[in-house]
Amino acid sequence: MRILMVSTTAIGDTVMATPFIRAVRQRYPEARITVFAHRRRMAVLEHNPHFNVLLPYFGKGRRLPRTLWALRREGFDLAIVLHANDPDIVPLVRWSGAPQRVGWAESKWAGLFTHTIRRTQLPEHFMLHKKRLLESVGITVDDLHTELFLQPADETAFQQRLLPWLQKTPAAGRYVVMHPFGANSAKWWLLDGFFDVAQHILEKYGWPAVFIGDDASLATVKRHPRFDSTRHFAAIGCGIRESAFIIHKARRMLTTDSGPMHLAFAVRCPALCLFGPTQPAIHGPCFDLDLHCVLHRDPLASLPVADVVRTWDQFGLDH
Repeated sequence: MRILMVSTTAIGDTVMATPFIRAVRQRYPEARITVFAHRRRMAVLEHNPHFNVLLPYFGKGRRLPRTLWALRREGFDLAIVLHANDPDIVPLVRWSGAPQRVGWAESKWAGLFTHTIRRTQLPEHFMLHKKRLLESVGITVDDLHTELFLQPADETAFQQRLLPWLQKTPAAGRYVVMHPFGANSAKWWLLDGFFDVAQHILEKYGWPAVFIGDDASLATVKRHPRFDSTRHFAAIGCGIRESAFIIHKARRMLTTDSGPMHLAFAVRCPALCLFGPTQPAIHGPCFDLDLHCVLHRDPLASLPVADVVRTWDQFGLDH
């Protein structure tokens, strides 16, 4: 059997695809499974043992003949669309020739699927919706834990840059990770707020702050007047996997609703998650609820620092 699984959107969505890839492998242990993922997110899935082929999606209409040929030559029996926003994805899945095509009924291309389900009237968590989608075609999903398969090469930034910096601090290798950004500015919390919380954590627990994000965002962090290289580290130049390893080694994480938040869930790093316009009941933690805590305020910029500090301390983040 040949199976196509599609997840072509953001980092968080790609991470959230991992339990469903695992479930399909468990249901069809001998199948040849291809995962169709955005080329910029493929690092999330590297070294994952539950599929055979990782096929890159280059973007709307880009390299279309090459992509279509790669899809058609596999001769898929089943295609499952987990996460896809670009308008060409569902037609590409149809053109792949897979006779059974599974997706969501709300898509404007729903007519190109052979099997669909609808969201519940009160929208369920994104992952519970995908669980129900797979189970509707006979694929049991027993475990929603996401996963990353980190390798020794992913430790490079930690070993060569972060660890020497930590050794110059009195923190005994302990630190917290902070991610102030998101897909759009409505998902950001005030950068001053992150520095306020970082100061509180340093004074109470002795843990310095490591900021992660894309290089442009981290350059903004370093230009901030409160940035102090003896207390704050900006992990510039780190890719998805190196950032994930830095999160993995951290004591705790303070993050917005973002891809790095989902990296924290996958590597079991306790996280305090700040939500603005998006609903945590749909996009927030869905497992290990004892490890993660959510604060929701829309607009997020109106969330007081005192609330974040109090939640950090009360949620057992000092253990």
